[in-house]
Amino acid sequence: MSQSQSSFLETVVSWDGTQCQDNLDTALPRLIRCFQEVNIVQEQIGILKIICHSFLPCVEAIQAEEKLFSKLIDEVCGVFDKALDDIHQYTQSTDKKSSIPGINTSLQILLDLLEFLETCIYHMQNGNVALDWSHIHSLPRGTIHFLKGAYGHCKDSGDVYQDLLSSMSAPLSSLFKKTHSLQVAFLRLLDNIKLSDPVTEQDVLDLTQVCRGLFDVCQIVTSLDMKLMVTLWKAISKHAINNKVHVGQRLEVGGMIGHLCGEIQSGFLFLLQLIPQVDPEGAVLSQGDEKGFQKSLKILGFQMKILVMLVREFSDVVHGCEELVYSLLLTLMRLLPPSLSAQQIDEKHLRDIRQHLTNAIDILIKALISNRAFTEAVTGAEKVRSLTDGDSFPHLQTVLKVLEFLPQMPDDVQDQWVDPKLHPEDEDRLSVIDVVFKTTSKCSKELNLPIVLTDSMLSAKPEREVILYEVCCTRLCAFLGSLSAKHFLRAEGILFENALSHDFWCHLLAEDIWCFIIRYGSADLCRDHVTFLLEVMKQCWSFDLESPLLSLVVRLIKCLSSEHQTELIRRLSSEEDLSLLYVLSCCLPSFSDENNQNLVEKVSEKCSKILQEFTVASEKTQQDFYRMLNSVSCLCELMNNNDTIGLAVQSAMTMSLTDSVSQVWREMFISDWTDSSLLELCLQRLVLLSSHLSTLMENDVLLKILSVMSFLLLQGCSSHLHLTIVCFLKSFGKIRLTATPEPQILKKFSDLFVMTLTSPDLFIHHHGLSAFTQFAENTIHESVVPDCIDQQPQLQDFVVQFLSKIPHTCEELSRLEFLRMEPPPDSNVNRERNDTIKTKNEPSSKRPRLMDNDSKITTKLGMQVKELVVVLRQTLSELENLNNTEDCNLSSHSWNNLETIHCKITGILKEKG
Repeated sequence: MSQSQSSFLETVVSWDGTQCQDNLDTALPRLIRCFQEVNIVQEQIGILKIICHSFLPCVEAIQAEEKLFSKLIDEVCGVFDKALDDIHQYTQSTDKKSSIPGINTSLQILLDLLEFLETCIYHMQNGNVALDWSHIHSLPRGTIHFLKGAYGHCKDSGDVYQDLLSSMSAPLSSLFKKTHSLQVAFLRLLDNIKLSDPVTEQDVLDLTQVCRGLFDVCQIVTSLDMKLMVTLWKAISKHAINNKVHVGQRLEVGGMIGHLCGEIQSGFLFLLQLIPQVDPEGAVLSQGDEKGFQKSLKILGFQMKILVMLVREFSDVVHGCEELVYSLLLTLMRLLPPSLSAQQIDEKHLRDIRQHLTNAIDILIKALISNRAFTEAVTGAEKVRSLTDGDSFPHLQTVLKVLEFLPQMPDDVQDQWVDPKLHPEDEDRLSVIDVVFKTTSKCSKELNLPIVLTDSMLSAKPEREVILYEVCCTRLCAFLGSLSAKHFLRAEGILFENALSHDFWCHLLAEDIWCFIIRYGSADLCRDHVTFLLEVMKQCWSFDLESPLLSLVVRLIKCLSSEHQTELIRRLSSEEDLSLLYVLSCCLPSFSDENNQNLVEKVSEKCSKILQEFTVASEKTQQDFYRMLNSVSCLCELMNNNDTIGLAVQSAMTMSLTDSVSQVWREMFISDWTDSSLLELCLQRLVLLSSHLSTLMENDVLLKILSVMSFLLLQGCSSHLHLTIVCFLKSFGKIRLTATPEPQILKKFSDLFVMTLTSPDLFIHHHGLSAFTQFAENTIHESVVPDCIDQQPQLQDFVVQFLSKIPHTCEELSRLEFLRMEPPPDSNVNRERNDTIKTKNEPSSKRPRLMDNDSKITTKLGMQVKELVVVLRQTLSELENLNNTEDCNLSSHSWNNLETIHCKITGILKEKG
């Protein structure tokens, strides 16, 4: 510092208030120049103190920006940064203890600078003049810079000071307190600043920079002090929302929302760790931290309130945060009951979490429902396809909430969700209706349990507990009921696609919704839909009788008016198309008594004739087998409905059918009937029809049927075929055998029951127990029951549990564990069966061989090869020992394996064709 400057400063220091006021216009600029010219920090601090104590009180608040702040703030910030840099340099010294005095000096400089700025802020509040942003243009910028630097230094102090941290705790504590004091004064000043009228571009820029700056500070202090974070977020939200008209487009609220989502998500994961942990049996694993839980929950609740306010107020201008909000929603719903991924949480803690956190989910979804990016996040095609098991259920909950709110939205918002091609530039996405079905198919475990939710769809009624499927169905029905007519075509297309789905829940949902539409439509609408679906069936020359479309048609026919039903019966009963006759057979309980008897006679007569033609045909084509399948299916439906409608197939017709069915069994080569899916389906329906006619069959036929069943079970037939065999076993209790072949038949019958009751498939096991108990109650052949128990003593316990209505447990699995073990349904199985049925290649020999000579490995062939390899490996070692020794004995297990190997090789060769 020059001698003239030193002399000037000594003179100024001696002035009183009057002299400072009189010489303000000349002395203050010279003091500022001195500050800018000197290079010694201590001298600069001295000049700032002179300005604060002697001249700042003389400056009017409305003139402080022009006379002081605009000329000084940037240089003061430079001194602040240099002091921080000096501290970092000192801490890098090899002799850290010798650097302590220098560090203390730099920290004192930081405190003096904070004191200077705080004094300036208090000076601006002391006047009674109304201030606007033009009066403090530079001051906020400097304050934000100081807050970020000082809080950041405190946050990083552990890394900066390392071993010196304990020695620096007192000055660092003073630095933190002084920074907090500056923050309090600054936020109080902001509350008194108004936008000028008219609002200038500079005002808006200043306000935007302050909000952004406070957000930057907030990100720093989150890990320092939660109270600071709360205070800063209150200020940010207050000023941003009060001035959203001006700052909405500039503020980039999306970054703030994204930060809050991340903080809430990580805080929520920590919160769950503070809850007492218990195992499924209720044993306490950890006591938790109740005090920490309540504190963390309050902080999360506050952050959620700020998030909701920002999303709600700036929903039309937020960008880039929609995916993060969506991820937060999924996390909250995935980790809380009733999600299967949630931990066990007691009702008290769950109620607190819902009150502070999850009650905001509805508000967030409703606020973002018009946002295109959020729509893409929920309905994106790739997003839906790649949903994990854990995210599928919360995603479905999100979509159901969207369906609840959409009817209240404008048409353009509904169009955005329903029409996936509304905007050409949009990513590949799905209609929200389609998303419900595709997500439902991924929630089979939740639907099977079933999961229970609360639903308040009905106004003026309290929330009630309902299962997940009911919520899906009612929400989708309500939404479709309010849908604009321009979207009907797309909605009907999605319904039709899912009505044909082999996924149980998708099909059932589509079917129930279709029936809802018909039920509340006109009688003509119902007739038109039935006519359309029947025409679809008629156009398929080989309509799959197991098609999900069949149950939909049957349900819709029940909704027809009586005159439309009569017309339908008259029209279809004259048809030669057996698939349409099968529809009529399935609908018998829905028709009036006057139509039933005539219908039963016509259908049974046609089907009996086709069955007779099949038995006498010397060479059976695929078309013959398909006609036989349809006729047998129709007859099974007629027989099934005997008890329900009080009408039966005439006795003469029954005897004719028994003769035809018996002839088919006598001529059967069972290995040829498992060559294809079509033939296996024919065999399944033939077994079912035989169960209705079993009391009229001769013993040789019964023995052949039982032998075929034994072969099928040993070969590992499908679950559907096994269940059909169980139906036959159930009917066996009514049979009265003649004495001669009785022991052989009863032995076969006992073996079949044992194989069924020891099946690992719990569904087959349950139905087998039902069949076994009914047989035991009705049969005169009492030796079968003890024979079964002799083979498997545990069967007695199974039967006792079943009669006592005690659930059967398998390896102590819970219902959820069992569902998780079940593999997802394989649509390829149905596709393979359909492709086989629809092939038009005719067999070249008398025996039914529907496989062509293509060398391609089918799914079924591949499975058979894998099973063969397993059995070969099990037997190979013993065969090698036999080859190396003179011992010619094999164990009974190996002989059984060799027999199995022979059967599997035969099956593989036949499968290949």
